[in-house]
Amino acid sequence: MDAQSDDRTTRSSDASRSPQETPTEPGLTRRAALGGAAALVGAGIAGAVGASAQTDEATPGGAEASLYDRLGGAFAIAAVVDRFSDEIIKNPKLNENPALKAWNENEAATRLPGLKFMRTVWIIAQAGGPIAYTGLPLDEAHRDFHLTAEEFEEVGAEIVRALDYYKVPEREKQELVAAYMTAMDEVVSSTS
Repeated sequence: MDAQSDDRTTRSSDASRSPQETPTEPGLTRRAALGGAAALVGAGIAGAVGASAQTDEATPGGAEASLYDRLGGAFAIAAVVDRFSDEIIKNPKLNENPALKAWNENEAATRLPGLKFMRTVWIIAQAGGPIAYTGLPLDEAHRDFHLTAEEFEEVGAEIVRALDYYKVPEREKQELVAAYMTAMDEVVSSTS
């Protein structure tokens, strides 16, 4: 059999496989690749947020690591954002705000994934990470919600619960909460 007919036979047998079983590389199926990636991400979250977010880590040059690095980087931050963002939608205290409730009921299904991305980018930037936040100014992004200080604090409480869920050390938790609090004047627009 020549190389060309060998190649056709391989493609023919690949075409009959399900998309999960079609090799992306010789000997590697999509299912195996996705399973491995999921395991790595899970291990990364557990390790990065828990064990490697120690307060005594330093950069190779001897300077203290950034909050971004101590939190475990983008994947760990995204995990925290994913968790608290889902909880905010369900939070009964926050759903007392008619504008938030309407957004949760009518727009969250299509807009929440993008919002999680922008929240992740904002936190990465606030924590000294390698990405700059280029989204809407916070006052503009939150204007239509007429958020109160109490609602802002309840969102902060959801962030803390997510950080606790991932066992983020107290120092990093306090630094992240302090970064979040810097946005209060931009986000809160209602006194009632």
